[in-house]
Amino acid sequence: MKISAILFVFVAIAIGLVLSQTTPIYKKTDINWKQFLPLYTNNQDTVLVIDYKLKNVLRRSTNGGVDWSPSVLDTQGKVIYGNAGYYQRNDNIMVVNIPSYDHTQISVSNDGGQTFTTSQIFSYPLASFSPHLNIDGLVIARSKGFIMTSQDFGLTWNNASSNGQTLFMPAGSFFFSDPLWDPSESEAVFFAILAKDGTGAFSVSKDMGKTYKTLINGAVDMIYTDYYYYVGVIDALKGGNKLYVKSLMSVVPSTMDGFLLCEFPFGEDVQPNDFRILDDSSGAIFMGISNTKDGESSNKRYGYVYVSNGAGNIFTSSVEHVSISSNGYYDFMPLYGARGSYLYNKVSNYKDTTASPVTMLSFISYDNGGRWNRLTPPSDMKCTVTGPCKLNVHGLSAFVDKSRGYGPIYSIANAPGMILATGNANPALSSDPVKNRVKTVLSTDNGQTWTKFFDEGTIYEFGNYGSSIIWATAMDDTSTFWYTFGLGQTQNSVKMILPDVDIINIITSPKNDGNKFIFLVEDSQNLASMIGVDLTPVLPVACNDSNMQSYTTRCILGEQTTYRTVKPNTQCYMTDQAQISNKYCDCTVEDFECDIGYESADDSSGDSDEDTGSTSGTASSSSEQLNCRVSMNSQYVPINGDNCTPGQIYYISKGFRMVAGSQCKNGVNSTYAPEMVMCPSKKSSSGGKGWIAAVVIILVLGGLGGFGFYVYKNPDLKQKLFRMVGLSKTGPKYSVIGIKPNSLADDEFGIEDDDAQILNDNDLQDNEDF
Repeated sequence: MKISAILFVFVAIAIGLVLSQTTPIYKKTDINWKQFLPLYTNNQDTVLVIDYKLKNVLRRSTNGGVDWSPSVLDTQGKVIYGNAGYYQRNDNIMVVNIPSYDHTQISVSNDGGQTFTTSQIFSYPLASFSPHLNIDGLVIARSKGFIMTSQDFGLTWNNASSNGQTLFMPAGSFFFSDPLWDPSESEAVFFAILAKDGTGAFSVSKDMGKTYKTLINGAVDMIYTDYYYYVGVIDALKGGNKLYVKSLMSVVPSTMDGFLLCEFPFGEDVQPNDFRILDDSSGAIFMGISNTKDGESSNKRYGYVYVSNGAGNIFTSSVEHVSISSNGYYDFMPLYGARGSYLYNKVSNYKDTTASPVTMLSFISYDNGGRWNRLTPPSDMKCTVTGPCKLNVHGLSAFVDKSRGYGPIYSIANAPGMILATGNANPALSSDPVKNRVKTVLSTDNGQTWTKFFDEGTIYEFGNYGSSIIWATAMDDTSTFWYTFGLGQTQNSVKMILPDVDIINIITSPKNDGNKFIFLVEDSQNLASMIGVDLTPVLPVACNDSNMQSYTTRCILGEQTTYRTVKPNTQCYMTDQAQISNKYCDCTVEDFECDIGYESADDSSGDSDEDTGSTSGTASSSSEQLNCRVSMNSQYVPINGDNCTPGQIYYISKGFRMVAGSQCKNGVNSTYAPEMVMCPSKKSSSGGKGWIAAVVIILVLGGLGGFGFYVYKNPDLKQKLFRMVGLSKTGPKYSVIGIKPNSLADDEFGIEDDDAQILNDNDLQDNEDF
């Protein structure tokens, strides 16, 4: 009897020990996230989501997405609905509901989603909400053709169009234009496109709509980022469209409140199909343009990228034949945390007019696109075909493609130097790759060196400021995920006791500072649900100084950055963002490029299939010279003694200009910098000829190439961008980069039903070469 009792106790203890082994917490909840992605609030681990499955009821999680309330009640005890989405500015959150046609009701929280107050039902529709950047509680919106303002984040509204002027409806559009704040003004100022004699007028009001000043006639579109304001304009006299920009970093004096007309180097004969703002965070604007050039086929398999000067108005060619998806998403990605660093995919078979797969080569730049180098493959990834072995990685075109969905190039600002990607180590990467040749790779030094992270293509996310990584296969349906706290040196798998699902994406808080994640998944019947994952039970010790290592970048845009990362194979997690320090560099030739109206005099081209510099990204020799010559095809007319303004200083170019955003000092600056000259004579009359195109301008804020995936991975920032571009349930005006077609409902993002059908990863076809 005693022996049996002892044995029973021993068995119980053994079972208890097994059951007590720490594993991540996970829980599946049937929430249809396709219409609205989860919204991360400023409160730690508080997430909101509008559940399309439950008639757009608002639900809340207070533990990072693991557990969800069935509904959220307002202060009157009523259930909150939000069929028109939600908007956030700091601790203010607005949930918009349309209970019936032409009526609106808004629930507002001022404490990060903890409590809500619901407004009365307004007898008019409201859409295109845009919270003010600086004034708390101030929101601008559109009600059909009128501008509305709110001082309490949406509980009450006033008509700012009381003078009778209404918003303009661009030709060919069913939607009125959207009003936007002027981000360069700290007061309550907004821009709007107003109807004037049947045409659109880009106007500014500095007294909350009582009076307006027209800046640009013929305006049809406008958006802004943290760095530039963009306005698309119809040229009523000559036909076609123009693009105006205004720098928000350093306003350039002009007669249009700082707006400048953009000039492009291809004249009037070559006409683009659209514009895509790929990135403007480094000071220069990188613009993707798809057009027909030199008799090449305009089959939308590739586009051209142009880069602006520091003012954002004069563009020169940066790279050609950049891979794009069928819906215009460019494989041109900024590397966050390392300003001036970019990675892009070049189409190598661009002359092929057949329907054969695109083959791509990956290039990286550390000087704002001045020089491009191939990527060095990991030592343990071997070539599987004959040819030069280089690392090639997937961009956005693979992530949004219906037949692939591989994780694209991914970096975050809070983990400088860290990059995840999927690809191969062959001469090229096919858009229809052999599945077992696609691997996941990791760089911890901003793309200079790479290691093989996982033996197949995956979807992934960073946590704990980059010290933790969580991922799952992107190849097939699965119930397994992996995580690591040692940069992949030690990998832990978790087999969930759940049916296999297609893991569309993994998201976390916008700062990537925690250890809780949400899997956005679909089952075999294409039904959406979410799996909350919490790594808290398996957290190792917090990192200390002995766990960290320093890494110093080469000089990028005139700055040398030193940041700290976790040492390889160190089991710890970071509680704060990596420490960063910067110092200015002496100017070298890498801080200069050929000026507007000039071109490289060297035989080699920065867009060749071979390296244009060291694959390790080390700086070129300081004795290297930059050779530029006058471009015979340039349409640019520089300011000179004949057309300058008397009494003002103008610059005489030596054929070079400093790369936009460079912070370098001294060095070779005196050799390449232009000469400053005082204008000596009376200005001659001249009417500057703007560039004209005969197609509709597409201004895509969410379309920032590399920015797109970062936005999609951070729903809070994504919602902020939707407010900026005026996306609404009643009909979006702008397409958005970084949205996987099979992960979002078609109504919100303008995708047709046939285009929104769910993918089957098994439909991928193999390609014998890549």
